[in-house]
Amino acid sequence: MKITVIIPTYNEAGAIGGLIYNLEKVFKEIPSHDFNILVVDADSKDQTPDIVNEAQKKYKNIEILAEPIKRGLGAAYIYGMKHAISKFNSDAIIEFDGDFQHNPEDVKRLICEFDNGFDYVIGSRYVRGGTIPEEWSGRQKFLSKYGSWFIMKTLNLPTHDNTSGLRLSRVAGFYDKLPLDENKILSLYHAYKIHLLCEMLKLGAKTKEIPIKFLERRGGDSKSTVRDIFESLKVVSILKVRDFLGK
Repeated sequence: MKITVIIPTYNEAGAIGGLIYNLEKVFKEIPSHDFNILVVDADSKDQTPDIVNEAQKKYKNIEILAEPIKRGLGAAYIYGMKHAISKFNSDAIIEFDGDFQHNPEDVKRLICEFDNGFDYVIGSRYVRGGTIPEEWSGRQKFLSKYGSWFIMKTLNLPTHDNTSGLRLSRVAGFYDKLPLDENKILSLYHAYKIHLLCEMLKLGAKTKEIPIKFLERRGGDSKSTVRDIFESLKVVSILKVRDFLGK
């Protein structure tokens, strides 16, 4: 199977080189699949593109897509997903943070569940065995945990971590039905995750959450803002109304 790991970046020079190195080590331990790394860079002002370009000299499975402007996390992922399907003919896509908040070793566990027949595998902080950084403030912990709980209850979802950024999704049977267009997705920011999660579940994706230890950021600029809270509320509200209307 062809699997593409999409990594959105913005000023990740402090982490991206090490992240690529560690992912490539993991790929060697999974010889049954072919892996690509697709970096979607939102016009970083540091050396992020240079570091990725240098890594390409050693690893031939890396590509970097440059966004002309920083449009949002959801926009970056959608851009990357379309490219992964059209150019790499990917069978599965993994969404992965570029700042080491996700452990590259967890890719093996995502792939294991994919091989077991699951279509949608979520790295979850809020199932037994999952954790969030101890360094987080009380406010961060509350917003993250309560936000996922609120989404789960409001939309009646079977999943516990509904804003997780570590996900594997099967392409065949799903991606041609997803709203992978900027005028169809309900958010170009973090809340795109909620919309795509609901769409995958609606399409009948066999879904599983695996516990992960979510790590503290290593450098880079945070992609989360106060705006994302309001975006999430907007997306949840629209999805709730659509569900009520049977759409």
